[in-house]
Amino acid sequence: DEAIEILHQAEKAGLVIQTGNARKVLFICTCCGCCCGVLRSLKHDPKPASRVSSPFVISLNEHTCKGCGICLKRCQMDAISLENGKAILDLERCIGCGLCVSTCPTDSYGLQRKPRADQPYVPKTLLETYVRLGQVSGRMPMGSLISMKVRSVVDRLKTPQNGT
Repeated sequence: DEAIEILHQAEKAGLVIQTGNARKVLFICTCCGCCCGVLRSLKHDPKPASRVSSPFVISLNEHTCKGCGICLKRCQMDAISLENGKAILDLERCIGCGLCVSTCPTDSYGLQRKPRADQPYVPKTLLETYVRLGQVSGRMPMGSLISMKVRSVVDRLKTPQNGT
């Protein structure tokens, strides 16, 4: 009950509730785009949605939107803009956190589960998550990944076992 209350408080404060983006959940973070390195890095990406493994997508009913701008202030990824007094959603920037859904006074937003065919691959471990992010960003090409693996194996073979 205490953990659920903490998550409710984080959501009210406009923090993004996220896990480690892997099947094996090691932690739950409550983050903002100004302090969290992960969210800050995502925010600088032109298409943050392509970097996260969210099974959800946001829907927006333009007919009920009153253009109040609350969602605009809450969105950590700058995925929402206002045009002609209505919210416009950029799905390439939306990471599916749901902050706009929980804050919209007219219930114009909805959080929908993506169809199974559109579900993203979710890495098994946090290590796999970080390796995949490095590869996608071009900072960890396959050659350097293989080199790291070989060095790791060699280092383990060189290290004495059980004090011998």
